[in-house]
Amino acid sequence: MKTILTFALAAVLGTNSFANGSEESTSNLAVVQAKEKKVQVTLREGAGKVKVHILDADGKRLYQRLVRVQEDVLVPFDLTALPCGEYQVAVISKENPSNQSVHKVQITENPVVEYPLMAYAKPIDEASFKLTVIGLEKPGTDIQILDEYGKKVHQESVTAVGGFSRVYQLKQLSLENLRVKVRDADGRVKNLYF
Repeated sequence: MKTILTFALAAVLGTNSFANGSEESTSNLAVVQAKEKKVQVTLREGAGKVKVHILDADGKRLYQRLVRVQEDVLVPFDLTALPCGEYQVAVISKENPSNQSVHKVQITENPVVEYPLMAYAKPIDEASFKLTVIGLEKPGTDIQILDEYGKKVHQESVTAVGGFSRVYQLKQLSLENLRVKVRDADGRVKNLYF
């Protein structure tokens, strides 16, 4: 009788520890990463069936998705339709709703990329050159031609949008000591030397 009770107790303890071992916490099986307005949830093998919720800062559910995890899986979310701010990503086990993890993510705008002013000067001969400026979004580009001492030799404003080309012929001056300073309406500056 004692032997039967020992076997029964060992079987119950073995089954109980096996069940606890397979029920790993979702916080260990889910990794959430956010970049700008994109969120990636990585679910690791062993998570089983999980629900992934996107919640606003107040906890209101905005989106829900059921995922069956048999091997490591990446679940992407595109949140470009949502305003910037703080959101939550909840990963909840389908079999055991108390087994869940909540991750806070910050959604931001895509950074504005500022491109440099695209201006080029190509010598034609010793006293003339062609200036080309492209990528202008607003009219009002200022052009200054300066001598070796920084004194203005020529100045003008061009109201073209998109781009333009001009040929400059300089009388009694050599290109080798000149500098061309181009400033667009956005304040971008480019200095050109020969």
